[in-house]
Amino acid sequence: MTSRDEKQRRMEIRRKVGSRSLPKHVETQQGPDYLVAHACFDCRKSFKKAREREQVFVCPNCGSKLYSMGRSFKAPKKDHLEKWCKVQSLYAYGFRFFSYHSYPDAPKLPERFKDVEAFVAENPQHPFRVEEPNEALLPTAGKQKRPRHDRKLPT
Repeated sequence: MTSRDEKQRRMEIRRKVGSRSLPKHVETQQGPDYLVAHACFDCRKSFKKAREREQVFVCPNCGSKLYSMGRSFKAPKKDHLEKWCKVQSLYAYGFRFFSYHSYPDAPKLPERFKDVEAFVAENPQHPFRVEEPNEALLPTAGKQKRPRHDRKLPT
């Protein structure tokens, strides 16, 4: 048996001569850390997408922009217009949907659309308000579409 030092010495000689190549570092591509909910306000659907900082996602159904809602976003049913208006209003005011584990004392997001304006006024420093308000995204009565029906009605 050879000693450990002797084995390392011989390995170094082999590397210098070129009969022993150094192991190459294999770069493995890792997937995203996690998926984040993205919502389309036009067709009222939610999709899980990889977390990308600068990438803009488009809705596979209608082609509109998808908005990153946060990991704890639960999409309302497609035909619940009031809840979608609430979600869109909160997004427009800069709120995102995160877990309350890190902020157990933070006020809960409003349940109803009619309570959003008062909630925003009362909580300017809410921890889930991470963006500046974008009033162009606020829902308006004329802007909201009626639910689409994919099947044809009998005539």
